[in-house]
Amino acid sequence: MITLNIEDTAIKLMLVRGRQVETSASLPLEPGLVHDGIVTNPAIVGRHLSELMAANGIGEKRVLVSLSGIHAIYRVVPVPKLPGNLMAEAAKREMERVMPVSLNELYTSWQPINISDVETIICLVGLPRNTVDAMIETLRQAGLQPDAMDIKPLSVARVTDERDAIVINADSTGFDIVVMIGGIPELLRSLPYTSEAGTPEEKIDEVKEELERTISFYNSSHKGAEITNRMAAFVSGELGEQLAQTLDYRIKPLPRVLSYSDSLNISEYAANTGLALRQAKSELSPVRVSLSVTPEVFLPKPFPVMQLASWAFIALAAIVVILFGIRTVQTYLDTTMLQIRISSAENQMIARQGTATSVKQIQAQIDAANQTTATFKTPLDTAKAQRESVNDDLSTITSLLPGIVDLNSITYGTDGYFVTGTAPDESTIVDYVRALTNSAKFSQVLISGMNEAEFNKWQFTLKLE
Repeated sequence: MITLNIEDTAIKLMLVRGRQVETSASLPLEPGLVHDGIVTNPAIVGRHLSELMAANGIGEKRVLVSLSGIHAIYRVVPVPKLPGNLMAEAAKREMERVMPVSLNELYTSWQPINISDVETIICLVGLPRNTVDAMIETLRQAGLQPDAMDIKPLSVARVTDERDAIVINADSTGFDIVVMIGGIPELLRSLPYTSEAGTPEEKIDEVKEELERTISFYNSSHKGAEITNRMAAFVSGELGEQLAQTLDYRIKPLPRVLSYSDSLNISEYAANTGLALRQAKSELSPVRVSLSVTPEVFLPKPFPVMQLASWAFIALAAIVVILFGIRTVQTYLDTTMLQIRISSAENQMIARQGTATSVKQIQAQIDAANQTTATFKTPLDTAKAQRESVNDDLSTITSLLPGIVDLNSITYGTDGYFVTGTAPDESTIVDYVRALTNSAKFSQVLISGMNEAEFNKWQFTLKLE
């Protein structure tokens, strides 16, 4: 996997296979191409990124990207434990309540984390659209596609080995501070240095001042559970080593969670390392937040093979029903013609013979013909009714299907319909089941199977009676 961190002064990338760092490289950027974490010239930065990858022999096109936290909005809100189908609505309402700007100006992401049998924490992230759009355009200029995006402070926080910790990343143009309790980042602060901070010493003083403000703010609302200088502190970044020497907290070195050469200064690639741990879902990281802030509109659209297959199955079923109906109708027409011929023969016999015996014989033929007609009429009516019922049910099943759900198959038998497919989350599956139930077309709609095959891909099986 390729992890990418674009800062104001440099592009940093890391190629990781499993837990082995195969390549790490950086490229300085001219001033002004990136400002406060926002790419201001995607074309030039994208070209530099392509050159850096080519120079290091990296041909992969899918990357994990770190976005600056300077303009990000991060909130942690507690809510009562809710069913999965209600959590999305709860997250939306909380975002409308706590975000300081309109949601129309942000790309939003959220993740619920159960902390007890009765309470859930929802981690909310809002990113200005121009920040994300500029990064997406930069990747497009370089011919790359994001597998996932993360904000830098959350990525850096993953490179720790304690659930309660202070994480500080101090680079030359800005810094990040994370207060993590129980594996959940409670507070995130990402700021550029002020214009007065020209030397490394002045920048370190600003980091320390903001750290004390952050700790004081946390302690003011957590009486009895205050943060003290005995809490573990992890420091990274270009100024990390110098900053660590001035802090009064229990400084711990960054754990060696990946294999790399001794020449690599992993402190300067902390964000890249955190991205790799996020994708690998490593048990070495205590951080419980793993959401991707990639807007859905920029996610790669899989080729709808399953959806096409489901439509092909429906079309085939319809053709079979139609052919059966045509055959039955043809049989019915043949029987009708036979009835006409028998009636003609009856008239001719009566006209020629006029005897009671002939009439009885003809009547017997008529009765036999009528019996033949009745024999074919019953399956015709049954087939017609069955065809209309199946077509109606298939129409209901497919018309209520959400656009983000892919059907794998629809099987019909004496026990009813069995529908299988994939969806990005379990709440979408539940909404689909509710819609089928509310249609009143089926006496019972059951979820006979549902499991998360991989991230954002739930497989399900429904039984409709």
